[in-house]
Amino acid sequence: MPTLTDGVLFGLGILVLDFLAWRFMDRTSEQVRLAFRAIMFALSTYVLFSSGMNPLGAAPWPDEPLRHLLAQVLEVVWWLQGARLATIVLDRAVLPETWHKERLFQDVLGALVFLAAAVGAIAFVLQLPVRGLLATSGALAVVLGLAIQSTLNDVFSGMVLNATQPFRIGDWMTIGDVEGKVVESNWRATSLLNGQGNIVVLPNSVAARTNIVNANQPSHTHGISVVLPVNPSIRPALVLAALSNAARSSGAVLTDPKPVVSVRRATIDAIEYEIVCYVPELDRKTDVRNDLFDLAHRHLLSRGVVLQPLSVPEAAPGGPDEKQRLLRNVLIFRTLEADELAQLAAKLTTHVFEADETIYTAADESGHELHILAQGVAKVIVPKDGGEIELRRLAPGDSIGQSGILAGVRTAVVVRALTHATVLRLGKSALTPVLERRPEVAKEMCRLLSEHHASEQMLLSTPPNVDDTPGGLLHWIRDGMRRFHELTL
Repeated sequence: MPTLTDGVLFGLGILVLDFLAWRFMDRTSEQVRLAFRAIMFALSTYVLFSSGMNPLGAAPWPDEPLRHLLAQVLEVVWWLQGARLATIVLDRAVLPETWHKERLFQDVLGALVFLAAAVGAIAFVLQLPVRGLLATSGALAVVLGLAIQSTLNDVFSGMVLNATQPFRIGDWMTIGDVEGKVVESNWRATSLLNGQGNIVVLPNSVAARTNIVNANQPSHTHGISVVLPVNPSIRPALVLAALSNAARSSGAVLTDPKPVVSVRRATIDAIEYEIVCYVPELDRKTDVRNDLFDLAHRHLLSRGVVLQPLSVPEAAPGGPDEKQRLLRNVLIFRTLEADELAQLAAKLTTHVFEADETIYTAADESGHELHILAQGVAKVIVPKDGGEIELRRLAPGDSIGQSGILAGVRTAVVVRALTHATVLRLGKSALTPVLERRPEVAKEMCRLLSEHHASEQMLLSTPPNVDDTPGGLLHWIRDGMRRFHELTL
């Protein structure tokens, strides 16, 4: 029977301490845990060898069944302790730093070390014939290999994927026909979180055989493709010019790499055009893609190209006047009747600008005119510290100067053409008769303008002493409108 001075009891005590340390020590202090395990293994080695329990030989005391059994347990556990310690040390010393985040290589290394330790314990401690065991295990491995052939294919494919690292956890991927964010990559499969919020599990063998597109690489550019089918009767040069301006109208699109607009293919009833451009952040792709579709529609419409179902016959010439359509898009004119819009449209003047020419300067007299961009691309800037800051881009249908023509507000805003541009202008004198004849319309215009004061697109600058509440701003705009148009409302 074991006594208090017996090495068996000391060995069992060391095992209990090792278990408690593994169970309750802080898992964040890996270095402390490793040091404590090394100390426990050294103590266990000292106790076993000093007590005659050599793990490289059979357990002593064959005449005492209980002590013999406990000695066998201690010696077998010694091999397993050594295997665990060797796995951790080899993981730190042999595996590259980039592999430490992947469980696959750590598990493979640990399995090999523990297999070697198990064979050593069987051969030395239990004194069992290893050759027969290895022969039996080899035949068993062949049978199991044939039975789990597909699983092994996934495992080895997973090893290849982890070695080449085409993606990492958190990357947005397209694997074959599946698109989503990588949430897990293990021995057997890779899991993606798709756009519908569902987990899609792809076997590693499938992922290794198909095309893999990593949207996170390179990190500073992310491509967007917009495809539009257009009636083949429209001249391609006109469509390409409109789509090029659409890409330039978006301030979020990178200029390097430069956007590319091309004819993708021709079908029986359409010609497909493609815009390929790039954005700096992955999470902006959806918003910019949606914006590009809208900009493409506006630029095509400004050139007389109406996007419609190709199976529907083209409408007969005529329809709403183009100038009236553009006026209808102006915020403060949304309450006007059709005849009033027609009167204003008759007083619009057309002006053509080349690239880099100044279209509008809010600080001078042109700031009292409404400017509507009919064709082309322009940018809105403000001077600052000897340079300029771009606030936004203007596309066909956008207008500027609403606060100027309504209330005479002047700001530091400047509009400059980025491409060949056509602009429609409406002067103060054209709007005054409408305001005199329709006081309720004048008040509604002021209300609409005051509600959008906080919007950057309105570019309305108020003096610092004006009450910035909706009511105070509304009264300030009304007073400015009365003075500017000499009204008695």
